[in-house]
Amino acid sequence: MSAALDTVLLDHSSGILLLVDASSLVIAGASKPTLQLLGYRREELVGRRITELECALADVCFWEETLRGGPQEVRGVETGYQCASGDTLRATKTVSRLVYGDRVCLAVRAEPHDLQQRTENALVQTTSRLQAALEATAEGLLLVDRAGRIINMNRRFSRIWGLPDALLAEHDDSLIFAFMAGLMPDSSAYQTKLAAISSQSDRESFDVLPLTDGRVFERRSTPARNAEQIFGRVYSYADITERRRAEAARDQLQAQLRESQKMEALGTLAGGIAHDFNNIVATIMGNVELARQDLGPVHAALESLEEIRKASARAKELVRQILAFGRRQRSARTVIALEPVVTDSARFLRTMLPAGVTLCVDCAAGLPAVLADENQIQQVLLNLCANAWQALQGQVQPGVIRIRLEQCTLNAVSDKDAQWQSGAEPMAPPPSRGICLSVSDNGCGMDTQTRARIFEPFFTTKPVGEGTGLGLSVVHRIVEDHDASIAVHSEPGAGASFRIQFPEARASDSPSLTRGSAPAAPSAPDEPIAGAGTAGASRTHAARILYVDDDESIIFLMTRLLQRQGYRVSGYTDARAAVAAMRAAGSQFDLAITDYNMPGMSGLEVVRALREIRPALPVALASGYITEELRAQALAAGVSELIYKPNTMDELCKAVARLAASLPKPHRS
Repeated sequence: MSAALDTVLLDHSSGILLLVDASSLVIAGASKPTLQLLGYRREELVGRRITELECALADVCFWEETLRGGPQEVRGVETGYQCASGDTLRATKTVSRLVYGDRVCLAVRAEPHDLQQRTENALVQTTSRLQAALEATAEGLLLVDRAGRIINMNRRFSRIWGLPDALLAEHDDSLIFAFMAGLMPDSSAYQTKLAAISSQSDRESFDVLPLTDGRVFERRSTPARNAEQIFGRVYSYADITERRRAEAARDQLQAQLRESQKMEALGTLAGGIAHDFNNIVATIMGNVELARQDLGPVHAALESLEEIRKASARAKELVRQILAFGRRQRSARTVIALEPVVTDSARFLRTMLPAGVTLCVDCAAGLPAVLADENQIQQVLLNLCANAWQALQGQVQPGVIRIRLEQCTLNAVSDKDAQWQSGAEPMAPPPSRGICLSVSDNGCGMDTQTRARIFEPFFTTKPVGEGTGLGLSVVHRIVEDHDASIAVHSEPGAGASFRIQFPEARASDSPSLTRGSAPAAPSAPDEPIAGAGTAGASRTHAARILYVDDDESIIFLMTRLLQRQGYRVSGYTDARAAVAAMRAAGSQFDLAITDYNMPGMSGLEVVRALREIRPALPVALASGYITEELRAQALAAGVSELIYKPNTMDELCKAVARLAASLPKPHRS
């Protein structure tokens, strides 16, 4: 047998073909279709007897007769072939005798009965598996050929785009793509981009598709290949709408965190500079008072001293605003009605506003009370009206500022409310009653960029030197401290409206020391001791004061101020030396005043040490920033008065007079 001839016969066979040695019935060769249909490798068939492969009894008889020199050719014999899978392939075989010199070969050709059916079944099975794989994914999948015609899609894809059943039944590619483009913000750009991606058949691509209904999808495009070539592309669409929303919410929270950290850092900075700066301002203000007294009522330098006093007052106010922004301002929240506060503030504001600006006040009657600090509410109104007045400058039309106080429903959203900007949108609790305080003007208004920054500390649109940029940031901080909310609506040329919503006071709300009131002084006994400059000056001696402050200039100033009021003062810049003086001669002192922020030993530690020596000793604590925590600690330590620095001589003397009034009758000669 010629090996070359065997190869030619086997390679050009399109069906089952076996070459069998006529003398031994051993299989000498098999075609590729034979191996594919029966499931064998070539080495598993070559060398086996044909009788081991054909499983019918008639086949055995046929091959025995063939060995005895039977017919040269047989056609149309029914047979069965044992497949590698164990199944039987039914076929009709034809056997031909081929002679190669002195060798005889039998060519066995067979036509399977169900070849077409098996091919169709395999195709159906493959298609079903492919469709199952398409449907198993959570993404929308679209398969197109190189010409852009749709080959297949899954149900997820049709649901994403909302393709109508009629459109799917038509299976018109152009109509389907036109329907998809209708959901794009720019359909022409989408069509162009799709064509560009399809032309890059050998490249992967990725892009983000926002739809007009608010959804956002990630689209990935990869080439579709078979064994020979790229025949199209596969597009996958993943819905990332919720992920984008979560990312936006995360970015917003991170921005809020950064803003909170910035606020906290500025608040810490404010507390850090307050001590030294307040001492400087207090020294200036106190010495101005002393100089005015020394010069008399008609001295030429009084005018200059008055200007120094005004500048010091502005510096004091600036420090107060910085501390208020840093959550370190004095706060005494009580249950109050806002209507009297607004009315009194308006009366004061009318004296400040320039000519040509009208202030209109509208307060509803019978409004419920709120838990608030009256002084801070006045400060809010002052800052908002000052901001409105600045917005009215330079315009031709008459300026109008409106203050309105009315009842409202908290957390209720209306069409108008949807336009108000108030920062991050909170998780809204159920609606409840509240009081709305609004301040509006018909000034120049603000654009979106300015409106987004108005509550930032030190941000101002005024020229350099004409504004600190703290007014609205202080307003925002006070509003937050009152558990209230603030919103602003403004457009260029249409004025601005600020609206603050306060929650209605509850029955359980009441003033307390921990919420902001100063420690109360003990009730006055029958026979007080006072300074020589007070109503109690007729007593046989003036109260003696132990004054502690690490700033030598403050000690020098306070000693002179208090001595002019008739008190006797011993000043110490070393806290431990002051405690030692009390321990050595405690009976010589009637009351004590100490600064809070001092190196080595804080004012609270001084208070505890002094009261350990003299438990009933009246003590005042002075600080440039009085927090709720400090207020509570001072109360626990037995502090009788909290004095805010810097203070005027009158404020200081009143505080000392209250301490002196609490003293018992003289116990020294």
